[in-house]
Amino acid sequence: MSIFSRRAQCAAASDSAAALPPLAFEITMDELRTIERVTRHARARLRELSDSSEATITNGSGSALVPVLYERAGAADALGRSGIPMLVGEIAHVEAAVVNLESYAGHETVLVDGYSLLNRLAFLKGRVRVTQEIAGVVTLPGGAADAPRTTLT
Repeated sequence: MSIFSRRAQCAAASDSAAALPPLAFEITMDELRTIERVTRHARARLRELSDSSEATITNGSGSALVPVLYERAGAADALGRSGIPMLVGEIAHVEAAVVNLESYAGHETVLVDGYSLLNRLAFLKGRVRVTQEIAGVVTLPGGAADAPRTTLT
């Protein structure tokens, strides 16, 4: 097999992988609230103790994830589906927030909540499903039988 044939096969494989919808798992409203608490605290600590740009603070705190998850929670609620879709790649935002809380002397309780959350997300990562998009919002088809219904209260 020539190098050009392998290159074409690799390109075809990456094109087909790019065409696949992303994978997500379901989180609960309580888990979303914990993500919000952890990222909000990380953002506050970074603002207070870092001289980084606003974009760097937003990325390092994971705070951009929260509005996206609330949008998905609203869609899940409107569709009558249980759980809130969280993409596998979005775990990195929570990891960044926890690492920065550790680095910037975050409150001990929030840091413990962050590590517990990361352990839970690692478990949920094993329960991924293919996503779908409805009106530009990531959703999961149907609902997991053992997940509680999402309620926005």
